[in-house]
Order: sequence, then structure tokens, then C-alpha cells
Amino acid sequence: MRNLMDRSIKGVALAAVAVASTYGVSWAEDEYNPYGTPGGKYGGPHPLFATSEPFIFYHNVGLLELFVCNVGRVGNGQLNGLSDQVSAGWRGGEYLYIGAMWIGAIASDNLAYVSTGGYEFELLPELNPIDTMYTAYEGITNGNRPGFSTQPDDDNDGVTDEEFLNGIDDDGDTLIDEDYAAVSQQMYSCQYYDYTELAKSLNPEHRPLNVRVQQRSYAWSTSGSNEFVGFDFDIINDGFETLRQVYLGFFVDSDAGPKDAEGYWTDDAVALYSTDSLITDPTIGTTCEDRVSHEQVNCGEAEYNLDIMYMWDVPDDGNTATGGDVDGYFGGMFLGHTTDAFGVRAPAEVEMHTARFFSGSNPYPAGDPTNDAERYDLLQSGERSRRPSQQPGDYRYTFAAGPFAEVLPGERLQLQVAFVIGAGKDGMIRNAINAQRIYNGAWKDVDQNLATGVDGAETCLHALAPGEPQFWRDPCDSNNVTQRTIKEVECIPENYVDADCNCCTPITDGNETLVHWVGSVAPPPPGTNLDPNDWDFDDPNGDPNAPSGIGVYAPDGDHKVIIQWDNLSELTADVASRSILFTGYKVWRVEGWNRPVGAVGPAPTDWQLIADLSYDPRDGEGEESESYLPKFADANFDSAACQESGDCELVVTGATGADSLKQYRPVGYYTYVDSAGLKNGMYYFYDVTSYSIVPLDSLNTTELEGLPAAVEAQAVIPKWGAVEGGSLDGVFVVPNPYITGGEANGGNPAGWDLVPSDKDPTGTRIAFAGLPDRECKIKIFTLSGDLVRTINHDGRSGTAFWDLISRNGQDVVSGVYLYAIEAGNEHKIGRFVIIK
Repeated sequence: MRNLMDRSIKGVALAAVAVASTYGVSWAEDEYNPYGTPGGKYGGPHPLFATSEPFIFYHNVGLLELFVCNVGRVGNGQLNGLSDQVSAGWRGGEYLYIGAMWIGAIASDNLAYVSTGGYEFELLPELNPIDTMYTAYEGITNGNRPGFSTQPDDDNDGVTDEEFLNGIDDDGDTLIDEDYAAVSQQMYSCQYYDYTELAKSLNPEHRPLNVRVQQRSYAWSTSGSNEFVGFDFDIINDGFETLRQVYLGFFVDSDAGPKDAEGYWTDDAVALYSTDSLITDPTIGTTCEDRVSHEQVNCGEAEYNLDIMYMWDVPDDGNTATGGDVDGYFGGMFLGHTTDAFGVRAPAEVEMHTARFFSGSNPYPAGDPTNDAERYDLLQSGERSRRPSQQPGDYRYTFAAGPFAEVLPGERLQLQVAFVIGAGKDGMIRNAINAQRIYNGAWKDVDQNLATGVDGAETCLHALAPGEPQFWRDPCDSNNVTQRTIKEVECIPENYVDADCNCCTPITDGNETLVHWVGSVAPPPPGTNLDPNDWDFDDPNGDPNAPSGIGVYAPDGDHKVIIQWDNLSELTADVASRSILFTGYKVWRVEGWNRPVGAVGPAPTDWQLIADLSYDPRDGEGEESESYLPKFADANFDSAACQESGDCELVVTGATGADSLKQYRPVGYYTYVDSAGLKNGMYYFYDVTSYSIVPLDSLNTTELEGLPAAVEAQAVIPKWGAVEGGSLDGVFVVPNPYITGGEANGGNPAGWDLVPSDKDPTGTRIAFAGLPDRECKIKIFTLSGDLVRTINHDGRSGTAFWDLISRNGQDVVSGVYLYAIEAGNEHKIGRFVIIK
């Protein structure tokens, strides 16, 4: 069976690949601008990378909206064309400039080097359209996870998750991305390197460590999981030298405040939060006997060692703190990294070795490190800021893990990071605990061997190499110290030990494997007709290539919006219960959006629910309900014809029983038409989310649902329909007169004018409506006859917009303007007024 239709995955990554292919031609043939276009040295490394339109990726299914890319950083600081968009947005505020990965090591020449994702661009993908961002979600075909799926080996080759989601055949079997682990409701995956020719040419002093970074990032929409974004990094030594005393860290320039406030980044504060917290999970009632004290241990209690470097906006006082206030606390934390129970090759526990902040332009160490020697010195210093900052300012901070004694050629280190936010310090800590809990995951029987993972033995010891035994001293009983010699290089049941001195890990005998990143996941969102990257509507009234019985329509109708989607949400099993828990769909709308400064799209609070469609409607009327989901399915759908055409396919869902194999039905299978009070020419946003109602116990249930999200490019603008027959008699201009100042002052209607942006410098427009259903040319003149602008209209709708910019790139002034429309042999002349 083939994968799901490309468009069913909302097309984000695959659309990027398609566009990247066109860039691939241009950069091969044309002179290359190494810093992007336009801009100076810090304008962006290359327009092909995921750092500029249309290669923009945000984690936006949760409440934290975070920019991610494939150049070794999070956040969009330094990148051209993105200065008016948020890096890390939460509840209308901005919290980040950049968070850059730093990789430091001593190379074979005994000198220290650091490869950095910021401020320099030293971690870059290849100039190859394949090296882009890829998207997935938990439950997607080929993304089954060990411990949660009946078939974690997706391709049945005897190896599980041997692929990394990167568009490459990693295991040499001629298949691409056929067996990997998909995590969370929104997953992005990419890889980049410190040794590309571009990285070296951009940074003449850069000495590569020859490492490759595989990056995965995860976001959830469910409550309690939606205010952090998790990252999983593999750092691989692709070179021929052994890297020694390796440190992994992040350099974070975190700016907190309202994006539209001048100098909002100058009144921040920073601190390190470090504590050991005892967290109780009331859903776990299991106890076990401690093998030293012989006391009963409550397995619902767990100790979390939390280190968080965080910043916040100091409340304005009119003196040292100005620029508006936001109430979020935003920080970075390590959830995990490579450890060594012996404490020789790596730290024995996950911790921040270095956690230090600085500000100002003073030389290092009072200010930022500016070369590899200073960066490495900072990473390895072991300094931890014990007190918070004393004065509001513009701060940066670094947190690092290590040392990792050596990384041989071909070996890898692992690092897990979360960027977390919350209301106040307590809210941030609460969400950090949730992030750690989700990363910690659950113990599962992956090897199908009940002799492993018994009596709290969670760690399997093995020798480094044949003839190089390891010696392990039991850390749990200081009164009766035992030592074991480990000679086997492979994991065997006899070499499982209790290294964490916790009889609760694992709780259940036989569950030897700790599977990380386990969170509650709502059904994935369906594919829709709402994303312009997914569809090219040559015919606005349908897709001529649609499978039998289904038509796909452009969403922007005349005083209406047509929302269509597929049944993808109904094909994914819950990983824990291995059953399909889908309940229904929710249709959402945003109106009156005016593009607030920094916004990439509507905020979570902007969305209004306009429909809740399910097999069991909430009004209790069952099949008679107006919200009964089958009423919105295409009545002419032909399952057999769709299957034969290849646009439908059978999908292995991951469920057991009758739901294990179900038919995918493409976009257009469901249709909802919204016409309630819609005005042509106005900006609207729509999204379709799915939800499931799952049992908590015999009496209680909870609802898992996705959050609606959209970016500005997905706005839907209802348009006046094209006039059949080509007549120009009904053409008119809206608004006429055009008056700035807002509706309350007699100006344009609310929602017509947007806040200007880099891509839309006026933020406004007028509409020529009632145009014919054929090509025509609109020319705009001053009263004195000077040509202002020419607009070519393709006839697919009856509406053409003008952004009030002249053909010379200037903003037009107040006055009376003439327009002349030519459509074949027909002509029309009219006038309109602009008052500013």
C-alpha cells in the first residue's frame, strides 16, 4: 500500500520541497548571494533554506508559537523579511530573538573549536532541495513507535525505526522514510552540518568539527502539553578524527515584550531555576519494596531535577523598565542527553554543566564570547549563575551539558531540549514539569522478553569493545557495595541492573524499555482545501482531476466560504489503547483580524467555533441533528471508483480488530459552507480540527482536541463572482470612497485595513468587483491622465485587488482617480475617491 496522499498531511513540508525545486534551478544557474536577498551579512544564509518565504515553519498547534528552521537555531532573529513576525509568540507577546545550538570540542590538533548556529551561520543544510523541513504526526503511516504499535517495524525488515525523516534512503534499501518514529501532534524533522562549503565560505575562521545534526521538534495541542516545544537532537561525528571533551549547549538571546513596543528587549530579567521536585501522579497507585531499606515505595512519586534558564519582562516603572509588559516567563531546559552510568564517557545524570547569563557590549567574560576559544571556555566553565539579574537589561544566556569524553568517527551524542513558557514563574515551572513528564515517557516491553526489566533493573550494561570490560559498582547500597565486571558487548538479560536505585523503574516486570516523548495526542487534523500551497485551482468551481464522486472547490466564494476536508483524522489509532478514538470535527473561523504587529496569523483566542460535527452530536438528536457528520459527506462518493483511481487507498491504522484497515478518502469527501454574515473583500481564517472523547475511568471522560491554527497566507477572502458572458456593465469599486481612519470615524469598515508589514507595506486595498469571467486589463489614472498602475485580471473570479501602490512603488495620495477596463472589444471607464 502507498502512503497517504501528499495533500492529506496539510502539504507543509511537501509544498516546501516543491518550491525548493524551483529554487534549485535558480541557484545553480544564477550568481549566488550568500546572505539572502535583500540584506547584509546577517540577512539570512540563503533563500533556499527554511529561513524565508515560502520556507517558513512554526510550531503552532499549541499556545506557544515557535519558529523553527534548519540552520541550527530556533527563532527568526537576523533573518530577512521576518522582522515583523514573532520568534516565540505567546498570548500576544514576543519572547525570543534567537536560540542557537553550540557544539564545542577539542579536535585532533588539541585546540578547542565551537560550531555555532548563532550569531554566525555555521550549521547549515546542503544547497539541495531535499535538505528541507519534513512534517509528520503521531500515528502517520511509516511512523509507528515501539511499545505502542502492533507493527513498529513498518517495513518488516527486522529493524525498527532505522530511518530518519529527511527525504533520504538512510538504510540503503532503496526506500525513503519508510520506517521512522513519529511523535506528537506536530513534528518537524531536518538535518544540517557544520562542514558545508557554504558554512566555510560564510565564516572564513570557522574550523568544522565535521558533525551532522539531526533535529526533530515536537508540539502538542492538548491542555497541559501545549505551552512547550520539545527538541530531539542527534549529533553525529561524520569526520575522521576523534572529538574530545565535547560540550553541547544553546546560546539564547531571549527578548520579552510586546513586539510593537520600541526597545521592548531592553528591560528584561534573567535567572537560573534549579531544584529537585517531588512530583506525585495520582493515577499511579503501584508500590514496590526498596531493596535496601525494604520500605514500600510509592511509584506515583517521582523526583524531577529541574534546571531552567529563563527570562521575563520586568514590569514598567517609567524609569529603568519601559516598553510595555507581557506576563510570560520563557526558558530553556535539558530534558535528557547521553549519559553513562559509570560517569566516564558522559555525565552520569542529566544536568546543566554551565548555566550563565551576561549582557552589554563588554569583552568576554563580562559580555558575549566572540571567538571559538571564548565560546568553548564558556561551555566548559561549569559556571552557574546563582543569583538573578539585578537590573533590567538586554540579556543573553548559555546553558550547556558535558563533558562527553570522546566521540569517535561514526558515533553520536543525543540531546533533548525544551523551550517552555507560562504565566509567571509558577506557570513556567508547571509547564516545565509537564515537559519533563512527557519526555520521561513510559516503560514498555519492546524486546518481547519477560526476563528483562525485572525487579527495578532498568539499565543494561555492556562493554565498550571485545576485550575491554567495564567495571560497575552498585550505587544503591553503600553498606554492602558490590562490583560487577561486564565483558559482553551486547545487551543480555543478566546485565540489567538497578542503576537509579528505584524499584519503580520499570513498574511492571518485563517492560525493559523506556519510550520517551509520550503525551496525550488528539487525532491529527484533516487535510483541507484551505492551504494555498496544497491546491492550484485552475477551475475555481472544482478540481477537474478529482476522483469519481468528489469535487474540490476553491474556498473563496461569493459571500460564502467553502471548507472541504478528508477523513485522515479517522484513520489514526490512539497509541496507548490501539483503538480509533475519533469522535468528530470542529470548524473554526476568525473575523476582524487586523494583523497585529508580530503576528504570523490569528492568536489562539481569536478563533470562534462555528460547527461541531460528529457521529454522536451533543444535542442528543442523533441522525436527525443538523450536526450529524454523515450529512456533510459527499452523497455521490463512489468508494470503488475512488480506490481504482488511486486517490483513495487502504491504510493500516495501528488499531486492532475491524478498524485495523480503513479507506482514506481525499479532500472533498466532507464539505461545510459558511455564509453567516460574510462580507466580500474581508479577511477570514478557517480551520478544521478533530477531537476524541476518551474514558478516564468507569465514570469520567475527557476530551482531546487539536487547536485551530493558521498563518496569514491561509487567509480566505470571499470575492464577488465573475459575471458570465463578459459584460463590464456591473463593475464597481469597493470601498468608494476609500477613507482611512476606521469605521468609527466614517472610514473603511473594521477589518478592511490591516497593520502594514514588510510584505504588505500599505496594509490596505481597494477591490474592483463585478468583473467578467474572462481576462481583462484594468488601468488606473490620475485625473490629469498619468498612468498609476496596470492590473491584469485572469477572470477566475469577479474581483481584483489593488494595494494603493503605484507602478513606481510609491504609496498613492488622496484624490480622484479614473479606471479604464478593457476586456476584448469591450471597455468601461469609471472613477473612485481616495481620502487619507
